[in-house]
Amino acid sequence: MYLDAPRAGFARRLSAIIYDVLILCAIIMLAAGLAMLFVQILVWSSLVSLQGYTDLADYLNSGWRRWVHLSYYVAVILGFYSYFWCKAGQTLGMRAWRLLLVTKEGTPLSLNQALSRALLSLGGLGNFWLWLRWGKGLALQDQLTNTQMIVLTKEQSKILNLHKTAR
Repeated sequence: MYLDAPRAGFARRLSAIIYDVLILCAIIMLAAGLAMLFVQILVWSSLVSLQGYTDLADYLNSGWRRWVHLSYYVAVILGFYSYFWCKAGQTLGMRAWRLLLVTKEGTPLSLNQALSRALLSLGGLGNFWLWLRWGKGLALQDQLTNTQMIVLTKEQSKILNLHKTAR
């Protein structure tokens, strides 16, 4: 069904990324609040002392905890993309711009493909590969993970996004 669909260009991908970044900001704020709440619970239970630190954020961002804290945010971001790419082939930004991520055979991504693609995209910089390989329609992360981002017609998007027929 999607094998003959046109591949997404740079502008459409960038628009979806901007949309997704706004959503990720909210998710990261929620994740930060949960991290702070977790530390506060540890403080209240006397398992952690904030003596020598100005506040919870100072405690979280000092020493080895800084790397754990950063890893937590990276895991949240990877989880966001992996969930949406494996579940529906679309993030919310991709849905707004009628983009679908599938393998070159037209099947949904596996978890390994989604995680690999998210890491190999280099935070979206892999999309600049579209300019180096003009006309191919494949970003760096597409080529390395055997995936493609296609543009859906309005009818295909409507059918795919109906609750009853979504993957």
